[in-house]
Amino acid sequence: MLKALIFDLGGTLINVTHKEEYNLPCGTKILDYLARHDIYVPFNSTELIRTIAEQKERCWKIRTATCREIAPFELWSEWYLKDLNFNRDKLRVIANNIAEIWERNYYRMELRPETPAMLEAIYDTGIAMGVISNTVCFNQAMEDLYQFGIRRFFKTVYLSSVSGFIKPHPELFIAAARDLGVLPEECIYVGDTISRDVRGARNAGYKASIRIDSYLSGELDTAAIKNEDEADFRIESLNEIPGIVKGLLHHAEN
Repeated sequence: MLKALIFDLGGTLINVTHKEEYNLPCGTKILDYLARHDIYVPFNSTELIRTIAEQKERCWKIRTATCREIAPFELWSEWYLKDLNFNRDKLRVIANNIAEIWERNYYRMELRPETPAMLEAIYDTGIAMGVISNTVCFNQAMEDLYQFGIRRFFKTVYLSSVSGFIKPHPELFIAAARDLGVLPEECIYVGDTISRDVRGARNAGYKASIRIDSYLSGELDTAAIKNEDEADFRIESLNEIPGIVKGLLHHAEN
């Protein structure tokens, strides 16, 4: 029987987008913040963003292969700003702030308009809810949950930056189910990617998965991944979720 819904955050409950026009101001803000802390790198804003983009792709391959999250200091010291001569101790202190500047300026995040009403409808059924989110930054996702007024709906929140694993590692999904006092086979996961969300839910033995497309779907799911089995339910709007839940509950009663 269905007892819990667990959601991805960025790309699912929150729309995440990137445009090329965000690059220059993002790079400028990072360089300005580094300079404020006496860290100077031999790049202008455009060069910095290009360097980060190149390293980000290499880093993502390792994260995907190991399902291990990379902490902000390691990410910026050993990847994005690797081989540069500056005081690493200064970077260590501010690394999470740099990670947040990147996330909030390279991307734009807005709550999907249908998110609050959908969560309210699920909440009214008594079904428990949680969040599992891949995020390098320690604080950004939690701040977003509070800023958008939806933190109250979730009994548990797992962040890759805190847990040390990234989706699709099954332990994230299993731990979230345990926090909610349910079995994995009593959970549905709602996300926007096959590679992280659908695959992770299936590996953990969840009852089903629901997927909605987002900007990140195209960025993270390759053509090969898209040829894998799809989610059990594909939706165009989060407003479809209460109906899916109602149907599953009705089926379980009969």
